[in-house]
Amino acid sequence: MRVHVLTVTVVLATLATLVDSRVVAQQSATVRGQATIAIPVSARRPTSAYPSRVVSSVVLAPASELRNVVVFLKDAPARPVTATRVEIRQRDEQFLPRVVAVPVGSEVSFPNDDPFYHNVFSLGRVRSFNLGRFPKGQSRAVRFNTPGIVKVFCDIHSHMTATVMVFNHPWFTVPDEEGRFEIPDVPSGEQRITAWHERLGDTTLTTHVEAGRASSVEFVLPVPR
Repeated sequence: MRVHVLTVTVVLATLATLVDSRVVAQQSATVRGQATIAIPVSARRPTSAYPSRVVSSVVLAPASELRNVVVFLKDAPARPVTATRVEIRQRDEQFLPRVVAVPVGSEVSFPNDDPFYHNVFSLGRVRSFNLGRFPKGQSRAVRFNTPGIVKVFCDIHSHMTATVMVFNHPWFTVPDEEGRFEIPDVPSGEQRITAWHERLGDTTLTTHVEAGRASSVEFVLPVPR
């Protein structure tokens, strides 16, 4: 009898979860978009007839810079997320990739591919650590349990920097090489979507998310002149 009651309870709980998932799906939608980085370029054109003047134009940043952008739902409520494991490699005196975005509880490893020692550390309030110096072929890892932005450095090579962005919700992504991105299951209603770049800061747009219909957002991240 107890086994029968337990079985019924489990079945009902499963059905409730499925129903709840369908309700959430019906109340959410996918947000797709494009991110570009516009760089003002100024060039002087000398002339003997007129005073010197500056003519400005706009070009796009290298595609690789778009991999250092993180797009996310601003002021999103905390939601359970599944931790993951990612790598930031140390190669040619660089952190590669230079920016990663992970859920809370995730582990980031730092393999050393260079034929000399590196040191990986951070002094931030979100996550402070020092992995010490280690040679080529070794890797050390850090777990990030608090949401926020963590700046990472090497105390041997001061020009090396990386950023780990940690989220306590699932609504974040990194654009592809073309700047395209997609965030699924965004709650319906007026939502603020932010595109963050390590040197350009935040650019936030508001979009209306209608349940069951994809929304579109286009970011042009400005570079100071």
